[in-house]
Amino acid sequence: MRRTPRLHWISILLGLLALMCVVSFHAYAATRPEPVPVAGGHRELPDGALALAFHGGPDPKWTPRTLERLDAAGVKATFFVTGAQVTRHPDVARRIVAEGHRIGIDGFRAEGDHVNPLNLAFAQAALADALGVHTRLVGAPAEVDSGDREYQDIGTLVRMSLGQRGGVVRLHDDGSIGGDIARELAKQPGYRFVFVSDEPPEEASARERFTGAVTTWSQRNGGVVLVLFGTAIAIAALLGLLRTLMQLGLAHTDRRLRRENEPPPWFAPPVSVVVPAYNEALNIAATVRSIAANNHVADVEVIVVDDGSTDGTADVAEELDLPGVTVIRQTNQGKPAALNAGVREAAHDVLVLVDGDTIFEPDTIGQLVQPFADTGVGAVSGNAKVGNRQGLLGRWQHLEYCAGSNLDRQILHALRCIPTVPGAVGAFRRAALTDVGGVSDDTMAEDTDLTMAVTRAGWRVAYRPEAKAWTEAPASVHGLFRQRYRWSYGTFQAMWKHRGALVENGPMGRFGLLYLLAFHLLLPLLAPVMDLFVLYGFLVADAPLGLIVWTVFLLIQTASAGYALRLDGESLRPLWAYPLQQLVYRQLMYVVVIQSLITALHGTQLRWMSVRRTGRLMDAPGGTVHVT
Repeated sequence: MRRTPRLHWISILLGLLALMCVVSFHAYAATRPEPVPVAGGHRELPDGALALAFHGGPDPKWTPRTLERLDAAGVKATFFVTGAQVTRHPDVARRIVAEGHRIGIDGFRAEGDHVNPLNLAFAQAALADALGVHTRLVGAPAEVDSGDREYQDIGTLVRMSLGQRGGVVRLHDDGSIGGDIARELAKQPGYRFVFVSDEPPEEASARERFTGAVTTWSQRNGGVVLVLFGTAIAIAALLGLLRTLMQLGLAHTDRRLRRENEPPPWFAPPVSVVVPAYNEALNIAATVRSIAANNHVADVEVIVVDDGSTDGTADVAEELDLPGVTVIRQTNQGKPAALNAGVREAAHDVLVLVDGDTIFEPDTIGQLVQPFADTGVGAVSGNAKVGNRQGLLGRWQHLEYCAGSNLDRQILHALRCIPTVPGAVGAFRRAALTDVGGVSDDTMAEDTDLTMAVTRAGWRVAYRPEAKAWTEAPASVHGLFRQRYRWSYGTFQAMWKHRGALVENGPMGRFGLLYLLAFHLLLPLLAPVMDLFVLYGFLVADAPLGLIVWTVFLLIQTASAGYALRLDGESLRPLWAYPLQQLVYRQLMYVVVIQSLITALHGTQLRWMSVRRTGRLMDAPGGTVHVT
């Protein structure tokens, strides 16, 4: 039975909640508050009856010594332990009970904080895990204070303990003096020793045992989780810094080398443009018009492949009645099949593959085919840009395209390992497509799969930023998530399919897959840890340094985004939305990556998820998109 995405959301949320609970409880348990003062006084016991009440343990050094002195004197006592100490030293707590002493609770983190119901519950949970019991002995509200915190003279302490002719004597289980006092009291004639209460502990319930096991694990292993958090943050920070340096260095170098190596003559081969379309009635007219209005000096044929649309996409394309435009209808078989059908019908060897929601500028085709002057180039990626960038969501996607995808392509072009020629604007040499057997339907990201296959077949993939194409980005958060979820999942599929490149002596294995693994999988998985740790430090651990480091990184990333906009010939005005993008939009992209990975681990076969179109690009006059 197919699992629904809700299962993955639950997995993510429960995982994050568990991590935050573990580290928060660890911080809580590690904090030692000031002891709550306990009023002195006398508990009603018969004259000559002494109840020794040890507080604050168990202590691995002093409690065993106290037990030895009590055993030597033949005296039984009541130990009011703290839950955190029981969790740290359960063997000492078990020894207290095994030697016939009574056990009670004085709090969780420090003596006296049993007045807090939460602390009391945690302390009971610690006893349940270590001893399997629940005690009714909670604190000792009326006692004779032995004075062992203020005085060291045994004689004085004994006299203070006997001042009321009996009662509950308050001692502290953090030094040998408590045992010494008990030994001297045992020598005093006319006194007998009793427990604070004759009521024995009860057996802990299953719920208390389970709660105890969870809190004990959190207290003991929270430090390890924090170390792992710190390691993850360090790796994420290094990856983020490395990516920024690569963006600033390689992208500029790539632009400079491309200008220096530009072939002098203008390359103008005949071109076939294949447009696969499924329910693109709102955009197909603008797309086809923009392609037909190109100023490429050689022949350009346009083949629209309607893949079983139900909204009249093919009719809209045919009604345009444009010269050089052919419409093919087929039953719905998926985008790869539509592309392969168009390629088979194409007359030329240079093939431009473009989505049905994309608009070309008049010179896009001419710019896109220039790298094919080099016979070693098998594919070319154009510069996909967000056309409907109005509104905050549109601006965020515009920034993502410029500062993310397009900048990545410039880096990877310099390394000769571009992994994706986008469906919005890309071109292929027919020979390269023939070498890899056409467009495969093995993954949800057919463009990434195809590009990797072309590179592994020995062809070079180039990037032409001057070949601009305007695409309609999702206009809702739901649509955005569906699109990016499919992209991310498909990219992981393609990476797994082409994992053999890692052992090949080619650029895809040496750089491409490693780049995707580091910056498109590992970094998005680790970066949320930094955000969580900042929240943890700011709200729980009183450590504002994490917020300062995060702010510095945000400033560096904003500067890098500004550089990317300039490099892409874009205005810096949308940059004001970048910090907010990092706070909100970036988190959504993290969830997309995490969800995609969990989907793969769950073994779910993801189906194609289309995005609802708005037609915001269809009114662009003359193939030119006007954006704000």
